Amino acid sequence: MVHKRTRVSFALLLLSLSTTPARAASPELLKAKQEAEAKGYIFLTSRDEIVAKARKEGQVRVLYGVNPATARGIAEAFAKKYPFINIRRIEESEGPDAAVRIIMELQAGTAAKAWDIVYLSGNHYTKYLAYIAKYDLLGMAEKGVLQIPPQMIDPDHRNVVAAGSALDAIAYNPKLLPAALVPKNWEDLLRPELKGRKFIMDVAPAAVAALAPAWGLKKVLEFARKIREQEPIWGRGHSRMLTSIVAGEYALHGGTNYHSAVRTKKKAPAGTLDVVLAEPVPVRLHETQAILSTAINPHAALLWLEHMASPEAQKYLDEVEPLKSSIFVSGSALKKAVEEKKVSVAAWRSFYEREGIEKQIVEAYGFPSARLK
Repeated sequence: MVHKRTRVSFALLLLSLSTTPARAASPELLKAKQEAEAKGYIFLTSRDEIVAKARKEGQVRVLYGVNPATARGIAEAFAKKYPFINIRRIEESEGPDAAVRIIMELQAGTAAKAWDIVYLSGNHYTKYLAYIAKYDLLGMAEKGVLQIPPQMIDPDHRNVVAAGSALDAIAYNPKLLPAALVPKNWEDLLRPELKGRKFIMDVAPAAVAALAPAWGLKKVLEFARKIREQEPIWGRGHSRMLTSIVAGEYALHGGTNYHSAVRTKKKAPAGTLDVVLAEPVPVRLHETQAILSTAINPHAALLWLEHMASPEAQKYLDEVEPLKSSIFVSGSALKKAVEEKKVSVAAWRSFYEREGIEKQIVEAYGFPSARLK
């Protein structure tokens, strides 16, 4: 028979175990937390704490920028990982009109009732920042609380993640362009053999602007003026121009979306389209997401942002989007694609500078009209 005092002691022991706090944070984590809080950021020292609070929240609401099929796959992978979190609402933000609408809703306060995660359009990046929760994602990633490569996080604001990348490439028709003229670097577009309406150039200079981090603005504008002197065929719309190359109307596209070109190549007749990653390879950040300051499920949202950097989510960005994974995630298709190549990463500060740089490039082009013939 168990002595009464023994039963009481045992009960007290159980009570003490049940109320014992989780393992104390290390001095390093506590220091990082103090530094973050001094700057006005929230720093959580335990991933277990994040998961426990996300479990209590039980849901998350996501506004995304990828295509719906990609989002469905990413959401399904998230649900398998966290079956206790219901993705209550998930919706695409597509195009500049949608971005403007969301910003207006943020300003009016109506978006606060709809979303935990918001997609930040690069064209309006700074307009979102006042509405973003100040979680120190960068600090938590650097200290291993969140499994996100730190390069994927805005170093200036520390609370926005770019889940993917977009590469720029040169596309050509192998039946029309001699192998010797296939560009290996961007300056190869300036060869005398390519002068006089020998290649298509997009009026929208996103690819050329993304060369600025590697080249500097002075060289980029000089290159743009030399492109004008090459007398290219000016056009607009990647899909339309790539289709024209496949049809044999043109031999070369001097700067298109890598993912668009690869997608078109898969559907095109054999031997009518090929793609080269000319150096330095322009890299633009893609699928930027953050937690709203009004989020009612912020801890579930933290797990969503971490999930976007996971191999499961990156697989969908690679295979379904396609080819919009992050160059900073080990094993991603785009990281492999640019290995051992010189790159020009138009990173976070380019969101502030891009509009001005592109305007100067268009001026250097001589304000061309959008025409294919």
